[in-house]
Amino acid sequence: MDNHGQSFTRADRLLTARDFKAVFDGNERRASNRYALILARPSATSRSRLGLVIAKKHVKLACQRNRIKRQVREFFRCQPLQDSWDLVFLARKGLSELSNDDIRAQLQQLWRRLEKREQTA
Repeated sequence: MDNHGQSFTRADRLLTARDFKAVFDGNERRASNRYALILARPSATSRSRLGLVIAKKHVKLACQRNRIKRQVREFFRCQPLQDSWDLVFLARKGLSELSNDDIRAQLQQLWRRLEKREQTA
């Protein structure tokens, strides 16, 4: 996602079930830890897009799900990408108990793992 202003537009998001299914079925990279999983595949568009899966099963309160979504969107909006990727972020149990700083630290750890796979690919 390029840093175009301070927005996260529709063009920056995976919107349809088909988009999500393509990433789930055809992911070429993945990074995970106790709190989250990121799946990635090359994008069919000229820009990177992000999809969020934050299930009520893992994050009970809507305000917590929204907080996590804001943190994840902001993090990915600020990350430089060499190529265009479609990314799906899946929250796991326990993520909502983390502070915003801890969530960013977990995202940074996952991002480094994705980048490491990019360099070895």
